[in-house]
Amino acid sequence: MAAASVATTHEPITGASFVQAFHALGGGEIRWDDGSCSQGRAQRFFTGKPDGWSLTINADKGVCHDKVAGLGGDIVWLAQRANGWTIREALEWADEYRPHSQRGTTPPPAKGKSQVVARYDYVDETGELLYQVQRWQPGFDEGRDKSFTQRRPDGSGGWVNKVDGVRRVPYHLPQLLAAQLGQLVFIPEGEKDVHTLERLGLVATCNSGGASEGKQFAEYSNTIAGRDAVILSDNDKAGRKHAAAVAAILQPVAASLRVVELPGLPDKGDVTDWVAMGGTREQLLQLVADTEAWDGEGLPIISEAESIAEESEWPTPEPLGDGLPEVAKFDRELLPDSLRPQVEDVAERMQLPLDFPAIAAIACLAGAVGRRAVIQPKRADSGWTEAANLFAAIVAPPGSMKSPCIDAVTKPLNILQGEWRREHEDAMRGHAFAVEQAELEMAAYRDQYKAACKSGKPKPTRPEITNNEPKCKRLIMHDATFEALHKTMAENPRGILVIRDELPGWWAQLDREGREGERTFYLTAWGGNSPFTMDRIGRGSINVDACCVSMLGGIQPGRLRSYLNDALADGPSNDGLIQRFQLMVWPDLGGDWKYIDRKPNAVAEERAARIYRALASMDPEKQVRFTFDDAAQQLFVEWLTRLELRLRNEQMHPALVAHLSKYRKLMPALALIFELADRAGGGFVGFGSSDSGQMQNIGLANAARAASFCDYLETHAVRVYSCVSNPHHRNASELLNKIKSKRIAVNGIFTAREVLRKGWTGLDTPERVRTACELLVDYGWIRELALESGTNGGRPSQRYEIHPEVTHEQG
Repeated sequence: MAAASVATTHEPITGASFVQAFHALGGGEIRWDDGSCSQGRAQRFFTGKPDGWSLTINADKGVCHDKVAGLGGDIVWLAQRANGWTIREALEWADEYRPHSQRGTTPPPAKGKSQVVARYDYVDETGELLYQVQRWQPGFDEGRDKSFTQRRPDGSGGWVNKVDGVRRVPYHLPQLLAAQLGQLVFIPEGEKDVHTLERLGLVATCNSGGASEGKQFAEYSNTIAGRDAVILSDNDKAGRKHAAAVAAILQPVAASLRVVELPGLPDKGDVTDWVAMGGTREQLLQLVADTEAWDGEGLPIISEAESIAEESEWPTPEPLGDGLPEVAKFDRELLPDSLRPQVEDVAERMQLPLDFPAIAAIACLAGAVGRRAVIQPKRADSGWTEAANLFAAIVAPPGSMKSPCIDAVTKPLNILQGEWRREHEDAMRGHAFAVEQAELEMAAYRDQYKAACKSGKPKPTRPEITNNEPKCKRLIMHDATFEALHKTMAENPRGILVIRDELPGWWAQLDREGREGERTFYLTAWGGNSPFTMDRIGRGSINVDACCVSMLGGIQPGRLRSYLNDALADGPSNDGLIQRFQLMVWPDLGGDWKYIDRKPNAVAEERAARIYRALASMDPEKQVRFTFDDAAQQLFVEWLTRLELRLRNEQMHPALVAHLSKYRKLMPALALIFELADRAGGGFVGFGSSDSGQMQNIGLANAARAASFCDYLETHAVRVYSCVSNPHHRNASELLNKIKSKRIAVNGIFTAREVLRKGWTGLDTPERVRTACELLVDYGWIRELALESGTNGGRPSQRYEIHPEVTHEQG
């Protein structure tokens, strides 16, 4: 029969890796025909196979040939034939023997993404699936070790990614129970090792969860009772702890128990590595025979320097928390009466903190007013005026419904803008007709003028044509370039509300080289009073007499901390842009939730819509000016005095000082917004377009409300800037989260140098890493181990061991 090779698209395994893969498939030595490895021709027998088939192999080319069967192929073909695997299973197995540059070619994991490379079913005595372990291989750029997850069937063909309450069983339980008493039962650390041992014709089992979950054997020690057990330890501390834990459980019930440490293993090596290095079934059985049965008195494989610490020796770890300062809860009394129903309705229907819709509503008020009204905070100083525009941001984790909340609150403004757009479309149609008519009139005039010139008759009168293109009134913009925003503002000089779904992307855009002009534009637009002229070749000059922008968006806490750490360092980004977001809130989400399914409060929506519509409809050409009345003026003087003294005398982080200094605008702007909302709710009682030249007064109630609102916002500002003003606790919390998510210390031990190499935000300098580790030691989550030099010598690196409680969580 002609040799038939398997067609594959993967790179062949050749050379020493090919030989290692052969060893892993069944034992026996390779005997070279002529003693020359260069020719790569050899005879090899699969001694573990019942038919004992003979193979000719060429390691240099990575192929083999069975003379008897007349078949041949590469190592993947052989793995399929030897074990009855599918092509996928054989490819995944062979991938471990490829050079790192070729790994993942079967197919490659997507860069930066993990993928499942193996699944291990845990079944009961009858073979019914109880739960499954998935082995994940990380993408090449993640810098992480392999990881494992567990899941159970949901009974409907799907999966539940939890195994709480599921009966735990040893791996390959039916095979274990079918083995005769007297057969050795090998207990390695993981499922892959079980498969390796079974390919050697041995009985093997393990627990799920790896090294940290050896205690599971206490639940099913009866399956080992009366059997001769052999525990194989991985070559690391976690592996030795696992071996000792399992041995302590099984020694009272097993007929005999041996703990074997395989010779020549690399660091963290296991029995699969040992077989790949050429270890055989016969050698393994000889190692077992040479190992004395353990009588429970001590384990020679566990050195004195790495003695097992009982969990009782560890202190109970103290909750580290998230390191965030407390913030004030939002008080509904801080809102104008007219907006409370809509804010409370959105918060209840979406099960959100009041802070979310409240801040969005204030931003809508600011956007609707813009420069249609201004406030003069000091009675005599007419040179200081503030527009009503404000920058607002909601800080919350992903999935917290920031965007749906913003959409719900801004709905009335979008409806109003839709009406303006339709009006503009109608006007543009009329304008197009007028332009066409004017062109005809001008054409007729030209003809008449030419005829008059030729005949000497009186020249006709030139028609007066003043067809200016209608301007589109705008209130809201989303993802627009700042050039487009500037042009729109030239046509809408009273201000624009910019809504950004995710602020970090916008901030990152402004940080890029060449965006300095755009950044300057927004810094100017926050003030609301300064002109901004843009000169472009081919486009001419566009001038805005008073650039005025309000802004509203959301941001995730992690991205906010990352941005602050970079932006507030000395550099071009530390120009006060972030501090201009005075309406920045970071509330506690809480753990309560209830199912709400009802229609939105139409009355509340309509009431809010009337407020926004009335404010946005104020005559942009007749700006209304406000000041405080006598009682409100006295409150403002006292409030401003306290603020200025605090900024000059209190020991605060410079970033927080810069933020609070912007409250000089915030407090009077809020008082103006609240006053306008109250008056709009009452039909603009007290002023109108006819008396817009008269100075209007803001009363004590709204001035006091604005001052209280500032007090509330300051608690959130302290939380926002805590990551730069007091970062140590936060950095420690971040490191603990990385440990719990198995981004480091997968085997229970890590070094400070390993953390530093990750380059994580807040943990990117030796001092930050050292401080974070010291805090975790103080709180009982980790403890220091003896210093250890690197594999190539050099300065020792501080090592840390994580608390067993964390290890169990990882499992």
